[in-house]
Amino acid sequence: MRALLLIVLIMCAPVFAAEPADLVGVWKVVSWQVIVDNEPPQDVFGLHPKGYLILTREGRAIALTTADNRKPGTTDAERAALHRSMLAYTGKYRIEGHFRIEGDKLFIDSAPAPSIVFPGKTDFRRIVWEREKNDTARF
Repeated sequence: MRALLLIVLIMCAPVFAAEPADLVGVWKVVSWQVIVDNEPPQDVFGLHPKGYLILTREGRAIALTTADNRKPGTTDAERAALHRSMLAYTGKYRIEGHFRIEGDKLFIDSAPAPSIVFPGKTDFRRIVWEREKNDTARF
């Protein structure tokens, strides 16, 4: 009975929606998955992606994510292929309800959309970020 009560309390624990002030800072990527047409999640940057997301108070975002197994390219073709194992973005961000913060983790589940990774299919992204431990700057 106590175990059941504990499970119910955990399930009822509040999940806080992200507020703009809560998002501001530096976040390190934990996982980046793409779910295509209800198939199992795919770790498109590998099991241990590398990267950061910086969100400013003014609503600017800067992100750089790379696959966990990248090796330097030595030829033009190898260097060009490295672009398929990375993502870079800068621009404005807005909160549309697909975000939540639990402790030091930021969870983002995108809305379903036509896939740019898998043409002709629908996908959504499930990304987990962890607040950088020494992040004292609140841009």
